[in-house]
Amino acid sequence: MTVITLREQGLTDGSFTVTVQIGDGGEYAVVVSDPFTAEAAELRWYFEQWLVRPMLERVRAERAQLSIRRYGEALFRQVFVDNHEVYVAYREAASNSRPLRVEIVGRSLEFQALHWEAMWEPNAPSPLAVTGVMVRRSVRPVAPLARGEASPLVRLLVVVARPDEDEDVGYRTVSRPLIEAVDNGQLRVQVDLLRPGTFEALSRHLEVKEAGFYHVIHFDTHGALLTYEQLGQQESNAAPRARAYRERFGRSEVKSYVGVKAFLVLEGEQKGAADLVEATELAALLTGRGIPVCVLNACQSGMQVETEAYQETSLGSQLLAAGVQAVVAMS
Repeated sequence: MTVITLREQGLTDGSFTVTVQIGDGGEYAVVVSDPFTAEAAELRWYFEQWLVRPMLERVRAERAQLSIRRYGEALFRQVFVDNHEVYVAYREAASNSRPLRVEIVGRSLEFQALHWEAMWEPNAPSPLAVTGVMVRRSVRPVAPLARGEASPLVRLLVVVARPDEDEDVGYRTVSRPLIEAVDNGQLRVQVDLLRPGTFEALSRHLEVKEAGFYHVIHFDTHGALLTYEQLGQQESNAAPRARAYRERFGRSEVKSYVGVKAFLVLEGEQKGAADLVEATELAALLTGRGIPVCVLNACQSGMQVETEAYQETSLGSQLLAAGVQAVVAMS
C-alpha cells in the first residue's frame, strides 16, 4: 500500500502551502484553498435533514450530491494535477499500488476543516476515500491512548438514540445494514445493541464490563454545535422535545461558556426528551472504560467552525486528544 502524505506547512491569504509526499519519493509543494463555501448550507441540509424524508425534494438533493463531486475534483486538481511532477508520481503510484493510503497531517483548525475525504479524481467512479484509505493525523500532543483487551473477536457496542421519536430518522436505518453486513461477511465481530439509548443506560452497561472489553463503540444518533444561549432555547422548547443540560445522570449542569461547544445527543430520561452529552464528558466515559475506537454516526460530530472564544469545536478531535485511538466523525 502506497502512502500519500499531505502535510500542512502554512496559511497565507486564505491559501495553504502543503507538501505532498508519495511513497518514499521526495516532497513537492502545492497551494490549496477551499474550493467553495457558498454551497455549504446546501450540503448541511443534505446530510443533516434530507435523510429524515428522503422521498421529498429529490431535485435539491441531486444538486447537493453533484456539488460534492465538484468540490472533490477541485480539491484533487489543486493537490495532484496543477503540479505536473506530482501528477506523474501520483499516476505511477495509482497504477502500481492499490489501495492508496492518504494521510492528512496538520495542526491548524482551518486546515482540518477542509473536506479532504471528498477528494475525487476526475473520471473516477468514486472518491479516493471510497477506493482507498483516508486518515487524518494531528501533530498536537494527546493523552495516553485507550487500549482494548486482546480478543479473538472484535467487540462492538452499538448505541442507537432517537430523541425526536416519530419525527426522527428511522430506528434501524443505520443499525440494520450494519448488522447485516457483519452477518453476511461472516466477520469475527460480536455486536451488542444498547437500549434505551440514554447516558444512564450506557454508563451502567459499561460499568459491569471490564475496562477494555469493547474495542469499538458506534453512536447512531445526532450531534450538535451549540452556543450556551442555544442550549437555553432548546430547553425552553415545548414538550416533548426539550433538551436537558441541567439535571443529567452522572454529570453536573453545563456551566455558562462563550463560543460554541460540541455535544452528542442521546435520549433523555423522559419520553421524547433529549440529553446533551458534552465532548469532554463523552471522552471521559470512553477513555475511562478503555474503548479505543469510536464511530460517530452523528451530524456535526467532526465539524470545525471558526470561533475565537472556543477554538476546538470538533467532537471527534476532542475524543482523539483525550486518548481515543481512532475516530470516525461527520463534518
